[in-house]
Amino acid sequence: LIMDSLRYWVTEMHVDGFRFDLASTLARQFHEVDRLSAFFDLIHQDPIVSQVKLIAEPWDVGVGGYQVGGFPPLWSEWNGQYRDTVRDFWRGEFSSLPAFASRLSGSADLYEHSGRLPMASINFVTAHDG
Repeated sequence: LIMDSLRYWVTEMHVDGFRFDLASTLARQFHEVDRLSAFFDLIHQDPIVSQVKLIAEPWDVGVGGYQVGGFPPLWSEWNGQYRDTVRDFWRGEFSSLPAFASRLSGSADLYEHSGRLPMASINFVTAHDG
């Protein structure tokens, strides 16, 4: 049902991508967040949905739910570390300068280990929920 709905939105309504709020929840397997979960398999194997933008809000309220940098290839993620580091810098916490430089240059420390490029990072400073 979920995949049918996503395919419908792409083929009939011509959306070019999806943002998944609290996306770590979709990858939970018995309380653990699993980057190899069935949900990701379904998305990656689908010939239509795998071709659009896939954006994760990579956290939830559960244990181990903060997964920035932990989503599989094809996904971009809201980069909460970018948000926090930029806010620190704006507040005058200049000790955050090395982290600030890393965030501005694509957060390779978060995404490179899985072969993802800087475009995997969705850099934001504020959002609808703070």
